[in-house]
Amino acid sequence: MRTLRWMWIVGALGLGWAATGEAQTTLKIATMAPDGSIWMQALADAKTEVETATGGAVKLKIYPGGIMGSEKDVLFKIKTGQLQGGGFMGYAIGKICPDASALMFPMVFHSYAEVDQTLPKILPYLDDHARQNGFESMGWTEVGFSYAYSTKPIANLEEFRATKVWGLDSPMLTELLVAAGVSFIPANITDVLTSLQTGLLETVFGPPAAAIAVQWHTKVRYYNEMQLTYAIGGVFISSASWAAVPAQHRDTVKSIIAKHCQLLTPKVRKSDIEALEFMRKQGVQALAETPAARAAFDNVAETALGKIKGTVFSAEVWERLQNILRDIRGS
Repeated sequence: MRTLRWMWIVGALGLGWAATGEAQTTLKIATMAPDGSIWMQALADAKTEVETATGGAVKLKIYPGGIMGSEKDVLFKIKTGQLQGGGFMGYAIGKICPDASALMFPMVFHSYAEVDQTLPKILPYLDDHARQNGFESMGWTEVGFSYAYSTKPIANLEEFRATKVWGLDSPMLTELLVAAGVSFIPANITDVLTSLQTGLLETVFGPPAAAIAVQWHTKVRYYNEMQLTYAIGGVFISSASWAAVPAQHRDTVKSIIAKHCQLLTPKVRKSDIEALEFMRKQGVQALAETPAARAAFDNVAETALGKIKGTVFSAEVWERLQNILRDIRGS
């Protein structure tokens, strides 16, 4: 009996220690990234490393492929406590950190080199703004540059206007198309492939790897080499959920997730380069960017900026971004 009583006391003390000292914390994270994608692989690698590094005290549960709904749905579920965070690449970034939209305004960046020199200087500012909106940034990652693809030649603004252009549900793209004098046709992304096939749409936009994934390359014949927009994503945890993570593990968890987000960027770039090469091999013709076409699109973006700056993103972040780019370009 004494032995049994001692075992019960030891067990009770052990259970009490687990409950009060190293209680397990599970962070449920949803993403639109499909299972098997490089984004999901990064989250899966982070999940394994976090659990090992914290001795199981912190666990990540990942919901891929939109099974928790759209990014709008995921934000609602975070607000109600059903989820703790998300791996976001679109709508949610603009809600969590509206000023991040400045980086994704059309024609901002001219190259990967400019992106690489700009992000370290502006991400701490964006982290602070995400925190003010109730989210902790675990790490930012590249979604990539978007290009225009079409069933007709689109070497310049005039040819672009002459096609049936896809209109995303995006204030920035809408204002850009209006400024360009382009009539556009709204369509859900799930309907774009069929619309290209039937001729309802002729010109669409997106990163190359994504265009391959949704089979747009099978319906288009041209793409313009001009990099229209740059997109950024990341992993975010609600501030309330982050506060529930034991303090001694926060730096570890954040550094691991941030590391895997950073490791994604070269993989995304390689994937996009390979996607463009694959398109060309499949007969999609590349149309070179010309200085005249670039100037025309820059003028359109400048016109649209007046409707965007101070509404979609702040004038402050725009000025910060432009100062950084002026320093980089030496102008």
